[in-house]
Amino acid sequence: MTMKSRMLPTLGAALTALAAVIAAAAVAVQPGAAADCERSVAIDPQVTVSEAGQALTFTVYTASCAAAGSVAYTVTDGTAGRPGDYQLAAGVLQWSAGDTGDRRVRAAIADDGLAESLLEDFTVTLSSPSPNIRVRYPVGRGRVFDDDTGVRAVTVDHRLCLLEPRASAPPPTPLPSLSPSAGPAPDPGWGTATPCTVESGNIMPTPLSTNGALPTAQTVRFRTFDGGLTAGLDYVAVDRTITIPAGANTVIVPIQLLPHAFTQPGKHLEVVISSYSGGVVVSGSARVTVWR
Repeated sequence: MTMKSRMLPTLGAALTALAAVIAAAAVAVQPGAAADCERSVAIDPQVTVSEAGQALTFTVYTASCAAAGSVAYTVTDGTAGRPGDYQLAAGVLQWSAGDTGDRRVRAAIADDGLAESLLEDFTVTLSSPSPNIRVRYPVGRGRVFDDDTGVRAVTVDHRLCLLEPRASAPPPTPLPSLSPSAGPAPDPGWGTATPCTVESGNIMPTPLSTNGALPTAQTVRFRTFDGGLTAGLDYVAVDRTITIPAGANTVIVPIQLLPHAFTQPGKHLEVVISSYSGGVVVSGSARVTVWR
């Protein structure tokens, strides 16, 4: 046997082993492929819509790792009941490996024409996550704002910032102006997966909701206060009079979170609204909380 013929099997085995190593490395860098990879999910803590709004939508955010998996959700009546006030069945949300998109749970709202309590509520709870899913914030509270009384009212919702680790930060996002909207404003640069990321210039869109649009512009005072987060260190304080334009049900108020806030998971700042020129304030305080 020649030297060349003796070397061929050895070379072939080495190439096969090298190919196996390359293949394993390729799999390892695929989103969700690592055995210890764990996707974080969290639901909007609170969403309020006018009874005339027809739909109430929770966003279920995802972050950390794009692992394949699923999470179920259950629905529980509170002061709002089915089928008279809303319609929503339990279900399951699923992600394939590499999918970084959020999910939405949408309830149909019944405009029943009856004068009821100004705010009626129900809850959606995330449960039974698959092994690669970790539920960071499980309970969302839906609130239906009655529009059949003679009282005009405004409220503010709790908000949640689910952190998305980045290898490098994108350019800072400038502070946006107020934006009247029929629903939550689109993310101003974070992508579709999470409401904020670890970078300077993060903006937390905080919605003010009324129980019915008015024909003239109205105003309400909007202020932030320290909770576990500190103004100037973790966020930019807000104390301003907000205008709700004629015909608008919702106005988005931007709160700028600072980089230090993202080292404070589980902590929050307080939002308080007051002095609504169009009527009364109902449930006028809320929290903006950082979660990881």
